[in-house]
Parts: sequence; structure tokens; C-alpha cells
Amino acid sequence: MNTFSVSRRAAVLAFAVALSACSSTPPDERPSTQAAPGTQSRPILSSDEAQNFVQARYFSSKNKDEAPWAPSSIRIPQQPDFVVGAAGGAGVTHTSIQAAVDAAIMKHSNTRQYIAIQPGEYVGTVYIPAGSGSVTLYGTTDNASDVKITMPLDSEIDVNTWRRAVNPAGKYMPGKPAWYMFDSCQSKRSATVGIMCSAAVWSQNNGLQLQNLTIANTLGDSVDAGNHQAVALRTDGDKVQLNNVHLLGRQNTFFVTNSDVQNRLLIDRQPRTFVTNSYIEGDVDVVAGRGAVVFENTDFRLVNSRTKEGTVFAPATLPNIYYGFLAINSRFTAAGDAQLGRAWDVEATENGYTAGQTSNGQVVIRDSVINEGFNSAKPWGDAASSKRPFTGNTGTKGEKDAIQRDLNDANANRMWEFNNRGVGSQVVAE
Repeated sequence: MNTFSVSRRAAVLAFAVALSACSSTPPDERPSTQAAPGTQSRPILSSDEAQNFVQARYFSSKNKDEAPWAPSSIRIPQQPDFVVGAAGGAGVTHTSIQAAVDAAIMKHSNTRQYIAIQPGEYVGTVYIPAGSGSVTLYGTTDNASDVKITMPLDSEIDVNTWRRAVNPAGKYMPGKPAWYMFDSCQSKRSATVGIMCSAAVWSQNNGLQLQNLTIANTLGDSVDAGNHQAVALRTDGDKVQLNNVHLLGRQNTFFVTNSDVQNRLLIDRQPRTFVTNSYIEGDVDVVAGRGAVVFENTDFRLVNSRTKEGTVFAPATLPNIYYGFLAINSRFTAAGDAQLGRAWDVEATENGYTAGQTSNGQVVIRDSVINEGFNSAKPWGDAASSKRPFTGNTGTKGEKDAIQRDLNDANANRMWEFNNRGVGSQVVAE
């Protein structure tokens, strides 16, 4: 046998071994097949372009003299400032979470206040107002399911029904820290309370930290497949952290905003949020709003028990803001024929999108696993509100086949992927 034959035989054997290894490797562990520029329906970043979409960019400040926010791990003290236990007992300072939050804010301290929550289900809303200091709420065990904050609320209920549900025993009263939040909703003159007042937990606290707990809007499938925003968590504050938190709901489970997405006076304020090691479940526009949010090692699960629709992200990023939502090292699973997201052109009516003036949502999903249940041919949907058709941006080829494109082109969507794997990450030829 000559040398050529030996080499060829070795090469064939090596190929066979590699092929066998590949076929036995679970799809979500195989290398990514996504390649730039992708297609009009599924634009893919190049490795050079992907360097623009990292945590530091999303957490940069509009103040050029201020360094990017670099959050560290949430620290749990040996002795908390307050302890919540529904049954009372030794060491418990409050039997309700809202009472402990009120006490923390009323201290008017500029130091962080720690609220430990013992296992149990706490039914009712929790409102965390802005204060002189930041607040940390955490479950006393590592199991996020041990502490549950639950409340069924629907954006479509009238104000009187909402008031009776949220404040049955005078939890919110004039003089209490969160009264202004409650009063802003009960004073609405609209027919329904809307998305802004449908949250089980609502925070305006800068520096809020949540760890080891579950927040659930338990409206669930008690409503039809129409528009029923039922927010689990709404946050308006800056530098917010969630770690080992489960957010459960249906439509708009997690709403990150800047107090009023309709208010253009807040155009220069974009709250920043960091979510790690968490689980988020819903059906339509599960994560929505105007903030800069980074998700790391987070599981997103879409359910279709209420509606056949399904979208993970609905960003309302303003056109002069380059960074909206970033998911990295995360996992996406759906049932049915779901989509990864759609822009929320919040200021526009149908066909009213105006390039450079209307919100143009920004999302990047990178280095993640996209499992079954997603529409590979059309992973991104048409915009909410304006119904603007999804338009990708594949750019043009320049010298040495370099991709040339404006990643913030106002005439295209700003929804991108990079280096994802799994059966739902396949790019379908057009």
C-alpha cells in the first residue's frame, strides 16, 4: 500500500469519526451554522459587527464622563434590615412584603436596604417607589419557587375593579411611600387601566435588586386570546438587577420602561437592567419596553395555551438609542410557530411609522440556543402598533467581500442574531 493510499484511508476514517460524533451530539450543542449577512428575514451579524453588542455597550451612560455600569454579583448580608414572614415568628419584622418595603423607604437612608423574604406565597401587588437609597429583596433559600409574589391583573379591567383588587384593605394610603404610584393608576380617566397598571410588582427604585424569588401575574388563561397585558414585573428604575428570578405570565410578562413610554420628554432617559440565571415565561411580547436590558444565562419559554401567537421580545427602543435588548448564553423554547420578537412602534398607528422619529426596537440574540417551536423562515414579526413589515438588513459586499451596512438604518429593523445554535436557529434560504 503506497503512502497516498494510507493518507487517504486515514482521512476517510477521520471524517467518519467526525461525522459519527456530530450525529450523536445534541443539536443545541453543535456549532452554530449561522453566517453573516444572513437573509432579509433573518439577518446575521459578522464577528466584527458582533463586537458592538456586548454588555458594556448596553450599560454605557449618556453622560460621556461616566464609566459604563459594571454590575457585580448581588451580595446577601448576614443580617438583613427587614425580614418578611407570612406567619410571623422569631426574627420576622413584617408579615407583608409591601409593609417591609414601606419601612425601608421611610428610613430615608442613602444606604442599601435588605429585605429577606421567608418561603411562602404572598398574594397581592408590591410597589417599590423611588427613594434616597436602593432596595434588595431576596428569598431566604436558593430555590426561586419557594417565595412567590402573585396577583391576577388584566390591563383591560376598569379602574374601579382594579382599585378594589389592588387595595382591598388600605395597603396604599396617603402618606405611605407608594401612594403616589397607586394614585397614578386609580386616578386614570380611561376606560381601562392599561398595561402601565397591570403589574403584580412595580418598581421605580434605582438600583433595585431581586434574587431567589418568583413573580407571577396569575391571570393566565382566564382571558381570551385578545389583547390582555398582564405584567408580572414592571421596572422603571436604572441599574436594576435580577438573579435567579422566575417571571411568569402571558402577555408582556416583563415590562421595562421609563415611567411612561408615551412621554417623549423622557427621550434622554434609558433605564438599564441586568438579568442573570433566570426564567421568563409568557406568550405575546414577553419582554417589552424601552430599557436597555442584558439577559445572561436566562431561559425564555413561550406557551401557546391562550393564543397561537408567540413573540419573545417587543422593544420600543427610541431611534436615537443604539442599544435595547441583548440575550447572551441563553435558551429559547416555544410551542407552535413562535417568533423571536417584533418591534413595538409605540407612538405610531397603523402605517404610521416614520423613519428616524418613531421607535425602532433593537434586539440582539447571540451565543444562545434556539430550540424547536420557532418559525425559521420568519423568526421576526411585523411591528406592533404600526404593523410595519419586518425588513432585514443584509447590506452590500465591499472589498474582499466585507459586509457594508448601517446597523442603525432607520428604514430597516434592528433585530440581529449571532452564533446561535439549535434547531430553531437555522437560516432558511430565500
